Amino acid sequence: MHFVSRIDPAAAQTPQPYEQKSSGFRRAAYVDRSIGSVHMGTAICFLDAPGAIAPHVHSFEESFYILDGNVIVQIGDQAYELGPGNFALIGTGVPHSWRNVGDRPACWLEMQAPQPRPIEYGRDTFFVGGEAPLQGTPPAPDSPKTGYFDETQLPRPGGVSQMEGFNPTTGVAIKMFVDRSFGAIHQSLFLIQYQPGAKIDLHDHTFEESYFIVSGNVCATADGETHDLGAGDVIWTGVGCIHSFANLGDEPVRWIETQAPLPPAREVFRFERDWAQYAA
Repeated sequence: MHFVSRIDPAAAQTPQPYEQKSSGFRRAAYVDRSIGSVHMGTAICFLDAPGAIAPHVHSFEESFYILDGNVIVQIGDQAYELGPGNFALIGTGVPHSWRNVGDRPACWLEMQAPQPRPIEYGRDTFFVGGEAPLQGTPPAPDSPKTGYFDETQLPRPGGVSQMEGFNPTTGVAIKMFVDRSFGAIHQSLFLIQYQPGAKIDLHDHTFEESYFIVSGNVCATADGETHDLGAGDVIWTGVGCIHSFANLGDEPVRWIETQAPLPPAREVFRFERDWAQYAA
């Protein structure tokens, strides 16, 4: 009920529906139906300069977090200038497009839910005509569609949790990007950091999760197997997969996490320790 892999930019490919409607676009999927997932599609996307993706809509919800580069992203009737640290939610059926306006490839993490259909099963991406805008404006600080993360926004470890149903854990900080309060219906997207020595006990969920390691190293346990993960590695855990994480190093570890379906407001975690007394 879990899968571990590593992002290889050289293996990224242009999805078939985009072949005639984009230039310089490639996608490295790390969660889809092929690994056992049924609820989400996640990938690292690349857009060469001066590439673009024509306006289109999806019959699913999409969120993203910019890792590198500078882009103009049109969401609905607004075109935004976005760069590293920006994130956004694109609702089901909302027209959007991309254009790289920088001098190097742009890169972003993409989360889609409900899970996109295999191309041989049916369509769920539809191009609507027109061109990606050449210009945009920086999003307002109170924009309801986009957000921005910098280091000052990372909560103090052990402080009040931003995640519904999660009790603060020593050495763990969570910064929510996209969730129910941001307008999401099907998913959540957030950043999490473990300080050296921080850990979370074995647990499972009623939803799937994916983890893209941004920096540092972490020891992940899933289905009784242990994996040492570093920057560029990814792991997916399915519904009911018993898993845990521990930072055994001397530097913080940070990853971007996705969840689908959207977690409930209560009983988000089922910890093994809470039921050990009945197993004796």
